[in-house]
Amino acid sequence: MDSYRDELTNLLEQGAINEKNIDAAVEVANILTSQKAWLIFLDKLCLWLGLISMGFSFIYFIAHNWSEIGKLAKFALIETALIVSILTYLKTPVSSVLSNASLILSTLLLGALMALFGQTYQTGVDPWQLFFNWALLMTPWALIARFSSIWLIWLALLNLSLALYSYANVNPLSLLFDREINISWSLFILDSVSLLIWYKLSQSRIWLQKPWAMRVIAISVGLLITTLALKAIFDENIDQSLALPVWLLFIFSFYWAFRKLRIDLFMLAGASLSAIVVIVTFFAHQVLQEINAAALLLLAILVISLGVGAALWLKKIQQEAQ
Repeated sequence: MDSYRDELTNLLEQGAINEKNIDAAVEVANILTSQKAWLIFLDKLCLWLGLISMGFSFIYFIAHNWSEIGKLAKFALIETALIVSILTYLKTPVSSVLSNASLILSTLLLGALMALFGQTYQTGVDPWQLFFNWALLMTPWALIARFSSIWLIWLALLNLSLALYSYANVNPLSLLFDREINISWSLFILDSVSLLIWYKLSQSRIWLQKPWAMRVIAISVGLLITTLALKAIFDENIDQSLALPVWLLFIFSFYWAFRKLRIDLFMLAGASLSAIVVIVTFFAHQVLQEINAAALLLLAILVISLGVGAALWLKKIQQEAQ
């Protein structure tokens, strides 16, 4: 369907189809979503929303009625729901919508069970340990299920546990950076390694080849390094200056991986946006000494020029990939 849509777009841009015949061409190309496809989409959407809402409803129900429900009743409620969700996963076809949704529900209930245990018996552990142990216990599920969403939840829990750990404890990066920058660098290293591993494994494992999952990790990496680069521009301390060369390495790495090795317009667009933001910020802070009408005009021209250049470049790559 995507190839038909792209081909029809090219024909329209070239003026090969009369405006009066556009509707007929769209119908012939069969690129519009059918009623059956919409019903299937709504059915899956309701299933996902229902199971996720069910998981949160258990958590909110226990939290709201904390004083009215005994310890055994709380554990029985969560554990029964957890067992039912696991049995649902085992009894449904592998990689089906219901099995994947039940696995997400099991993951939420596992976190709720761990939080309930810690709150009931006051274990005294640090907050980062809750999320780290949650990720550790769900690792076998992620390995067995081979489901991208589960791995993203696992990575998100690691990010959260690492951020909380770096905020409260000393790690090797604490010798170089302050607390806030330390957290950003720690998360950037974790997500960059995760993106690299995901990229390499996706070349041999089909279940990792869904573009959206890798793009979610790439967005996190891009936001972190772009933020660090912006802080390096405004803060000229030597401990901040490392961010700019690392940012340049990030840009060239994305260009090499998603332009030379394989084309991914989303990744290239994200890298282009990061480049525009950093270049404009560097120009505004280092070149312009004061903000006035002329400076704002120069910034507007720079933003428009870089934006148009990036759009034309991406358009050219899209045409090459067709």
